[in-house]
This record gives sequence, C-alpha cells and structure tokens, in this order.
Amino acid sequence: MKNLINILVVLALTFVVSCESQDDPLLYPKGEGIFILNEGNFNAGNGSVSFYSFATKQIYNDLFRAVNMRALGDIPSFLAVDGSRGFIIVNNSGTMEAVDIRTMESLGTITGLGSPRQMVIDGRKGYVSSLNSQEVTVIDLDRIEKSGSMDIGFTSEAMIISGGRLFSAHWSGGRSLVVSDLASGEVITSITTGLEPEGMVLDKNGRIWVLCTGGWNGEEIPRLARINTVTLEKETEFFFRTVDDNPSSLTINAAGDTLYYLDEGVRRMPVTATALPSEAFIGEDDRRFYRLIVCPGGNIAVTDAKDYMQKGDFLVYDRLGQLLDTEQAGIIPGFMLHMHD
Repeated sequence: MKNLINILVVLALTFVVSCESQDDPLLYPKGEGIFILNEGNFNAGNGSVSFYSFATKQIYNDLFRAVNMRALGDIPSFLAVDGSRGFIIVNNSGTMEAVDIRTMESLGTITGLGSPRQMVIDGRKGYVSSLNSQEVTVIDLDRIEKSGSMDIGFTSEAMIISGGRLFSAHWSGGRSLVVSDLASGEVITSITTGLEPEGMVLDKNGRIWVLCTGGWNGEEIPRLARINTVTLEKETEFFFRTVDDNPSSLTINAAGDTLYYLDEGVRRMPVTATALPSEAFIGEDDRRFYRLIVCPGGNIAVTDAKDYMQKGDFLVYDRLGQLLDTEQAGIIPGFMLHMHD
C-alpha cells in the first residue's frame, strides 16, 4: 500500500512539474506584425487591441480582454513601446494602461489623466499630451506612475522629441508648435503653423513635417508645413486644394525620405518635393480610410472605419499599392504600431 502511495505522489509531482515547464500559449505569433488599437463606440468602454501577423497573415483580436478579463476602456488612441512593455493611452477613460507587450498582461494603470492623447519617451520618462489641459504629464516609466508635469500654456496633441527639446502641437483650435526644453521643463518658444496641427513626423534631415487640418469647420485651407528644428522656424508650407479637403494620418517611411498621408486615398511625396501629389497612390474607392502606417519593408497598412459604429477592416498593400490582405478588426480600428521581435 505504501509503495502505491509513493508511486501516486511521484506521478502527481511529475505532472505538476511538466505543466509548469510548458510555456503559456501565446495570444499572437512572434515575429513581424502590426498592433491595432480599436477605439470602440464612444462612451461604451469597449476599446480593444488587435495584432496582425505577417507570418500567418491573420489578425488576432481582443487581446487585452482575453488575458485581463476586463475591457481596455473608452477610446484607446495611442500605443508607445519601451522594451518589453507597452503603454496604451485610453483617451476618454483618462487612463494609461501599462502591459507586457508579449502577453498583454496589465502591469499597472495610471488614472486621472486629462483627456490624454499621445506619448513620447525620452530615457526613463514618458511625456503625455492632453486635449483639455495646458500641461504635459510626465510619467515615471519604471514605477508606472505620474511624476510631474510641464506647463506649456496650450492643450496638445502630437509630440516629437528632437535635440533635447519637446515639440508639442497645439491642435484643438490652435495654430502653433510649442517648443520646450526637456532638461528644465521651460517653454523656449512657439512656432506658428496652420490652423489645428494634427500630426507630425521627423524626416531624415531632422526637419519636422506638420499636417494642419484647417479647422473642424473648414475655416482655412489645410496645409503641410516643414519646421527647422535648429532655427525653430517654419521653412516652407504646401497648401491643399480647398477648405473642403480633409487630409489626415501623416506618417513617414523608415528611411525618413517619403511622406504618406490620407486624402481621398493614400498619397505619398518625397521630402524633397516642391508640390503636393496630384493623385492618390492607393485609391479609397468605396471605403472610408481612417488610419495609415508604413512598415519598414515597404508594406502599407490602412484601417477602414466603415460607419464608425461596427467592426472595421484592416487592409495591407505592398509597396506598389497592390492589395495583399483584408481582415476584420474591432470597432473603429485606429492607431497602428509596427513591431518586429
């Protein structure tokens, strides 16, 4: 009898060790892919995270809920990555969710942020813009907590760090970039752009390109401005056709030499261009393109928000503009971030 008990104990211990030694199944495959933040319906709190794998050519939806057994929140709008951790800005919830980027397990939640929009990282600090506060919130990335703030005198949207300076776009009702010194936290100057600077990218020459929408109600013609980060002056600007144009989602390729944006489809232009492109590189057809990203290998991904109520589509094109794949994402698929293990 004693021998039988010993055998059963050994078998039980072997089973436990065997189970513990197995890796937990991954929510999505390793390798190159794109994270998609699905905004969800306004005030419904049903935002989610998806991942598209280039290896499997499949999309993996609702990753955060699958691990944490709760919703991500109301309108996730931005994702920044620092090593193995991701920081998800959830705009209407006023939160930032820190996650393990491989497992999507929550590592901590920062609450009480004033309509947070985007985040840039410098060293062990994150800087979060705000739609309703004149302060940029400083985040201690290691502690996952607020550690201070910078008063820039305006609300903010897109941000870029260059040369130890923080460039913050005064988007809602504004027409300028506020330049702050990161070491002191003091405002250096502001640079006049067009009305409502929405998106910014930094090119290979160290110039900042700013896409200005012209205002929600079409107060002025949208424009694309180029800013010198050394002299802190606007070097040139390109005007769109009419006040009815609605350019958005400015991005740039990995080489930093070609701009891409949405305007009745996907348009692209070299940073050396002397005029805006006259035709779309990828036609929108009957879709409603919402967000855009260009991958280092040249593939282009676009989201289709459809009617901004139902689940949208995620589309992948090659460098020549040929459609490679279409997958269903979550409700209002928006911000995207390219990843490669």
